Amino acid sequence: MQSQPVVNKKSPIKIILIIAAIIIILGSGALFYFNVGGISDYTLMNLSKIPLLKGLIQVKQPTNSEDKLKKLADELAVKEKQLQDKETSLNDRQKQLEMLQAQLDKQQSDLNNLKLQLDSKKTDLKTLATYYENMDPQNAANILNQIKDDNVLVSILSNMNKDSASKILEQLNPQRAASITKILFTNASTIP
Repeated sequence: MQSQPVVNKKSPIKIILIIAAIIIILGSGALFYFNVGGISDYTLMNLSKIPLLKGLIQVKQPTNSEDKLKKLADELAVKEKQLQDKETSLNDRQKQLEMLQAQLDKQQSDLNNLKLQLDSKKTDLKTLATYYENMDPQNAANILNQIKDDNVLVSILSNMNKDSASKILEQLNPQRAASITKILFTNASTIP
């Protein structure tokens, strides 16, 4: 009899199983190496709980999303605080500007009121000067001599026409006329 080589029919199945085992081992190693889904951290953390392996395995502190979220929340809180501080500063400046605008408006109103009062006084002074212009120069001079304030007298004479003012000035006592003339000259030389 001739001996026939014994062919093992199970050998292709063994090869397939070995290849499958290698693929599974390599796949698991890749998942562990690249830490897909946090599997490496999770596995190391669980292995470090085993008393024999505790000293051999060093587990990294988890940098989970909670830590990242807390850090981002802290940064956001700082930014919000800065924004709130800037908003408060802007509001304070706005209030200051509004107060300054109110003061400016009040001063403008006061200035307008003073201008109206001055215009009214000028009109009254012009009317008063007209009364003296229409009087006899001697009578007007007698009345004006009774006014003690030279500046008032100068204001009245300045609002008269030149002919009437000179006729009244001529009727005033000489020292008073000289004093009034000096003030009139000083006022005329200071006007640009």
